[in-house]
Amino acid sequence: MRTILTAAVLIILFISAQGFAEDGDAVYRKGIGYASEGKFQEAQDWFADNLKSNKSDATSASSLAVIKDFNDGKITAAYARSFFTGLDLLQNGKIEEGVKELEKNITADPAYFRAYNVLGMVYASQGDKEKSTGYFQKAVEINPQYSQAYFNLAALSQSAGQWEEALKYYTKAEVLEPNSIDILMGMAQIYASLEKYPEAIKHYQRVIELDRNNPEAYYNLALVFFMTEQLVKFKENLLKAQALYRQKNDTQGLDKVTEYMNKIKVIESKIKQASNPAHP
Repeated sequence: MRTILTAAVLIILFISAQGFAEDGDAVYRKGIGYASEGKFQEAQDWFADNLKSNKSDATSASSLAVIKDFNDGKITAAYARSFFTGLDLLQNGKIEEGVKELEKNITADPAYFRAYNVLGMVYASQGDKEKSTGYFQKAVEINPQYSQAYFNLAALSQSAGQWEEALKYYTKAEVLEPNSIDILMGMAQIYASLEKYPEAIKHYQRVIELDRNNPEAYYNLALVFFMTEQLVKFKENLLKAQALYRQKNDTQGLDKVTEYMNKIKVIESKIKQASNPAHP
């Protein structure tokens, strides 16, 4: 990460290039800190535990992939430490230093596709589409099976309102990772933007099959039903989203639901008035 009618930027970030702002982000600070110190087992355990409680946690999944590359002998301990040091600098707002550290990684191993992807994310966060696109494309050129870079290319196109281009990249990502909640959500949003509502519904329902505690999927699915005038299904899914937002104490989510609950009340009132016309 996101409504279905706007193109939110969905770049999967290891970290935010502006630094962390929420309490939950302390998880990433600690995990990345462990890895930058060479404590890979501690970092692995930390991110794995976090991923268990949040299936959509791209940060932990991405960090675990780098640690796995080290465990599999694809990168050295020194390289892995340098990579996570770059992330550590970025998460602390030291953008220039972080970029330099990651560029050192590319010089040391020009074939490590994940470093290009992170640099692409940094430049995307700064609004430099040309540089970010170049880095993402280099990542998939090196590894055509790297779904995350395809996702990022899709999200970049989506943020620019280039729906068809975004769909092309999302489709490539989905082939490689058909059960990715982020990819499925992104595709659903694109299909909704293109008014291909049956496809949007199918993808949101697939997200819900994978994660029944995802309020955004229920909320966005409700909006698709609203757009297609399926008001019973709209209300049903909106109520499910409301319950989940309440469980998570998500006030912004609850505010969104309230806005549409008020709309459905107006519609129901008009239907009732039409079916029971007043007599003079």
